[in-house]
Amino acid sequence: MTSDDGGAADDRPESPSEAEKLRFTQVLAMPVTRMLDYGMDPWDANQLSNSDSGTPWDTAASELARTQVVRAQDAVQQGSIITAAACLRRATAAFNFAQMAFNSDTDRKRNLYQSLVDSYSAAAELDTHRVLVERLQIPHRDSHCVGWLVRPAADRVADGVVVIVGGQSGWGSAYHRQAEALADRGLATLLLEAPGQGETRIFNGLYLDRSVDSAFQAALDVLADRDDLTPRFGVWGNSFGGLLAARAAVADCRFTACCVNGAEIDPRPSQFRTAREQAMALTGTYDDEELARTLESVWLDPMTDSMDASLLVLHGAADPLQTLDAATAFMTLSEDANIRVWEDGEHTIYNHSAERTEFVADWFRRKM
Repeated sequence: MTSDDGGAADDRPESPSEAEKLRFTQVLAMPVTRMLDYGMDPWDANQLSNSDSGTPWDTAASELARTQVVRAQDAVQQGSIITAAACLRRATAAFNFAQMAFNSDTDRKRNLYQSLVDSYSAAAELDTHRVLVERLQIPHRDSHCVGWLVRPAADRVADGVVVIVGGQSGWGSAYHRQAEALADRGLATLLLEAPGQGETRIFNGLYLDRSVDSAFQAALDVLADRDDLTPRFGVWGNSFGGLLAARAAVADCRFTACCVNGAEIDPRPSQFRTAREQAMALTGTYDDEELARTLESVWLDPMTDSMDASLLVLHGAADPLQTLDAATAFMTLSEDANIRVWEDGEHTIYNHSAERTEFVADWFRRKM
């Protein structure tokens, strides 16, 4: 789908009508509220959302990202390290939305994701005043899952660790702001890219299957051995990751708190092409029947599955992807379960991201 140098995909539509349809789909999947939630600069987010359909989405987004990288380089030369780190984090977010233009793991997607990783790593090296960020490799099957450990910068042992996991297209560094909020409350965060997600899939070749629970268990094993972390654990899953988080808490009693945000307990292949392609990439499965079987293998049964952890379920009543019934299906998994509904909430509550993050971070602080 891409040229060898990682250029534009050769299957991009040529007619203006097809380009406009593609741009409409991209704006729908990546609204400004989601961009802001993931840490993108507000001006950049509006520029990308309103960019001309004749300019490919990934091109427009990556150009915005590179402008932020140049700003970071200039800031370093002037000794403005905090500004440089902030620019690099905004570049990371822009590269994230650039790579989302591709559902399959094309050369172009790999190059953009590597740029994302490079920007986030560079920011981590510069910014040590608020949080410390460390890249971890979690053994899983014959390879490794990638995770970013984000700790409070103060010279103290973190009071616990929350594992945050995303869904079919939002991973790892997308949740840095949530990690900062938890760090402000004395908690560390592992931004885990589970099998089928991010670097774990794109570069390490691990895909989602029923063994996903063992990846979370391996992550806790790694975290429990560290002297700078108190071995108390929570897990927070967003979108499809909400199901993975609930599975992790069901499978491992070391999790004492679990937040499920915008998920369903029994996902099926979507009728929409983009979502179905993302699910196929997640599972490494390109047959509809096999995809359905793989998804079914990670379902939870609310009649028989249970967790010892306290459970918080989040739902947006304006979410076009999930219903209130889908959200409440998780409630029977825990004897200590609560639900918070935002009446105008979008998917994973993008449009109330600050309030949502503060609410959940405070909840983890109480429950861990």
